[in-house]
Amino acid sequence: MKYAEMKNRKVLITGGTQGIGEAMAETFIADGADVVINGRVLNEKVQKVLDRTGARASMGSIMDPATAEGVVKNAAEIMGGLDVLICNAAGMSMAPYLESVPEEWWSQIKINLSGHMACIRTALPIMKANGGGTIILTSSFFGTIGWNNATGYGSSKSGLLALGQYLARAYKDDNIKVCTIIPGVIDTPQLNVDANDLGISLDEVREMYANDIAMGRLSRPSEIAETALYMASDAGRKALNGRHIIVSGGEYRSTPYYI
Repeated sequence: MKYAEMKNRKVLITGGTQGIGEAMAETFIADGADVVINGRVLNEKVQKVLDRTGARASMGSIMDPATAEGVVKNAAEIMGGLDVLICNAAGMSMAPYLESVPEEWWSQIKINLSGHMACIRTALPIMKANGGGTIILTSSFFGTIGWNNATGYGSSKSGLLALGQYLARAYKDDNIKVCTIIPGVIDTPQLNVDANDLGISLDEVREMYANDIAMGRLSRPSEIAETALYMASDAGRKALNGRHIIVSGGEYRSTPYYI
């Protein structure tokens, strides 16, 4: 174990069924935490994740505020409380702004931002009653730069970053800490969206992005998970309250080079 205090700490991870969220579940469970993961539906693929990691499930789409509330309440009932909420669920589509479909634009806001607002509104009273807690937000470097064809996604992730700063100040007296991770290019299934937008293969996207990263490769989901684990630790939650960490392997541009 890296952090002894994580043993039996009660953790809910939205978007925990694949990619970064799945890696977070593995990492937190390995450190002794009790973990519930959230996804839209419980299917065979998700069940395999549950069986392999030992996590439990609280399913439902957080796009609907009532469902999001139920997801958090159910997770707290399953674990007997809630110490850490990781807001990681995400949806992404890419298109030029004037060609984007309004429904797709708003669905990204509902999943990435307002859905997590509903989760947080439900989690805060539970954490306050328990004497505190930690909220970890997974934003994106798309939310800090003008990335091509990603206005809906970038806007939602920018809002998530700002939300974390405000919440940290608002609930500091309740021992509730709020930290934000800003991943760079991570090797997850979401890269298929980039590949489709660019009209190239997934391997070509990986190579193109890796060539522009100081580390020379894409970041791994496990590296984001390790960052989240530190943020949930006693030292990390205090040191990074109201702050963010960019995990990008040295990749940080003001605008994509291919525009």
